[in-house]
Amino acid sequence: MSQRVTVAVPEPLFARLQPVKQRFNISAVCQEALEMAITIEELKTQVAEDENLVQRLQSEKKVLLNKVRQEGFELGIRSSAKLSYKDFRHFERVQSLAASLDEDVLDYLWSYLNEKDYPEQARHLDADFAYLLEVDPMSRITFAQGWIDGVLSVWQTVKTQVENPQ
Repeated sequence: MSQRVTVAVPEPLFARLQPVKQRFNISAVCQEALEMAITIEELKTQVAEDENLVQRLQSEKKVLLNKVRQEGFELGIRSSAKLSYKDFRHFERVQSLAASLDEDVLDYLWSYLNEKDYPEQARHLDADFAYLLEVDPMSRITFAQGWIDGVLSVWQTVKTQVENPQ
């Protein structure tokens, strides 16, 4: 049994329909279009509700962000050799602000490393990784937070010797 549905169309479309409406079955065209639209929406809903997909993507995101943080951490360690006592003390003071960094932080980090004459080739990143930092604000923030953590890990290692010379 079929149900009736009224379809409203804009005036311009209705005007275009008039000369050609005898060449096809309007009901069949609408049914086919509805069938396609409903199928697409059902598929999207099914995929979106699939917990396995969501969990897998969340897990992949977590792994990727951990890699981003690790890359930043390692760069922080390597670039620490160019930092001054004042720089280390500054990063120690502002460490709590690292949680509120914004997506422009990477531009500041590169500028900072340029000021410290840290060689650009020493911070060269894999092309896929560099692209990720370019397109994903959260990755830029995570990378910079990792860098600060790397710098401060070096500082924690040498701080006692610097502060209390023997």
